[in-house]
Amino acid sequence: MEVKLDTVTDLFVKLSIIKKVLILVGILALISGCYTYFLFMPKQREISLVEAKLNQLEADLAKKQAYANKLAEYKEEVANLKEDFAMALIQLPGQKEIPSLLSDISRLGKETGLEFLLFKPKPEVPKDFYSEIPVDVEVLGSYHKVATFFDKIGNLSRIVNVTNVSMNPSKSSSKEVLLSTTCLATTFRFLEEREKNDTTKPKGK
Repeated sequence: MEVKLDTVTDLFVKLSIIKKVLILVGILALISGCYTYFLFMPKQREISLVEAKLNQLEADLAKKQAYANKLAEYKEEVANLKEDFAMALIQLPGQKEIPSLLSDISRLGKETGLEFLLFKPKPEVPKDFYSEIPVDVEVLGSYHKVATFFDKIGNLSRIVNVTNVSMNPSKSSSKEVLLSTTCLATTFRFLEEREKNDTTKPKGK
């Protein structure tokens, strides 16, 4: 059955204002619902996905930025460690330099005016990456000369520790009291790779 437009128009005209308003509100609600369901909601879901992706990218960027900041700190730490290691290389001689270092210690004593009664290197004591080289030393001279000798040892570019110092009167002259001074002078050297491996091997194997 076909409903003519004029008939629908006539029916609408005859309706009360309230009914007309309700019909218009219903039509607007229908249009609004269709817009929301077919256009707004899909777009909103799309926007939510994009925002979630953006948040994820921002979080990843912040994490990578934190890594980048840490990387700069790590590079600075590595540079400092390399500098410290270079200084350690200067202060800890290699095996070939030990004889000359011991000769330097002996020379300093003689230049200071001391008489060496004993200068005896003892067996090395291997550690982790270095080895201790202790030397029993006994010298004869005045307190001032002994103190000067120890001061010169402390100013060497290589590390030399002086321990177990003992002083006893020995001889006296018209000018000064001579002391017999014994001590343990310990220097150090880096171990070569093969030596490190030897120190880590269990004994008896």
